[in-house]
Amino acid sequence: MSRILTPYVFVFPAMAFLIIFVLLPLIMTFVLSLTDWNLISVDFNWVGITNYVKMLSSADFWKVVNNTLVFGAFSVGFTIAAALILAVLLDKKIRSIRLFRSLIFLPYITPMVAVSTVWIWMYDQNFGLINWFTGLFGAPQIPWLTKPGWAMAAVIIAKVWKVVGYYAVLLIAGMQNIPEDLYEAARIDGAGEKRIFFKITLPLLSPYILFIMIVAIIASFQDFDMVFTMTHGGPADSTNMLIYYLYQFGFEFFEVGYASSVSVFLFLVLFMITWLQVYVSKKWVHYS
Repeated sequence: MSRILTPYVFVFPAMAFLIIFVLLPLIMTFVLSLTDWNLISVDFNWVGITNYVKMLSSADFWKVVNNTLVFGAFSVGFTIAAALILAVLLDKKIRSIRLFRSLIFLPYITPMVAVSTVWIWMYDQNFGLINWFTGLFGAPQIPWLTKPGWAMAAVIIAKVWKVVGYYAVLLIAGMQNIPEDLYEAARIDGAGEKRIFFKITLPLLSPYILFIMIVAIIASFQDFDMVFTMTHGGPADSTNMLIYYLYQFGFEFFEVGYASSVSVFLFLVLFMITWLQVYVSKKWVHYS
């Protein structure tokens, strides 16, 4: 009997943590999405799918969804491209290379609020470092955080700068796991560095790229602190994204039921995107 129960004893702590902090909140969020609870009152009314109808028929909601998709697509795309470039540059056996790897990793471990505050100063239209530098070449001052199109670009740039070092380090680790004899055989056959990269390095890095895509997309959909610190979703809701939209209705407008329906929608979107990535990855990810 003890031999049968022993595996369950070891699994129990992890399962209890999963049930209490993941599964139970998920169920409660769905239950709350069917109510009109306002976060303060002890009473609530069942409203069925009213919150979902309100959500799906709201023009503001779909604008926020569009902002989230734009932010996710561009931030993840630029992050992966920049991480690949940095990984290739830093995957060298030269003196002090570990110092440079540490330096590109530093932004990732820096608190997001501190990073956002520095970027706010750099983006200042009149006194910011970026406008000062571009002004040396005669470029006009750019309203980075006060004009809709520029505000989204500003948040994307700051996001990419913040996380690219972490993903570059992951890719460097992946590149160092590629057998050296594959490169030697390719060079003996006369392959150039460009062909080696696209035919050997990139395919064998595909599992790492898939992991980065999944993690980065999930993180981009949950990027709250940067938006809260830098733009508060503005100007004109141009940088308002699902996670901040959810926060507004839950903790500013006290419409917890509606906020919960947005949360359920966010969960379903992330689940579908992740499933689609894993499904499509069978065609381009190489594990050997």
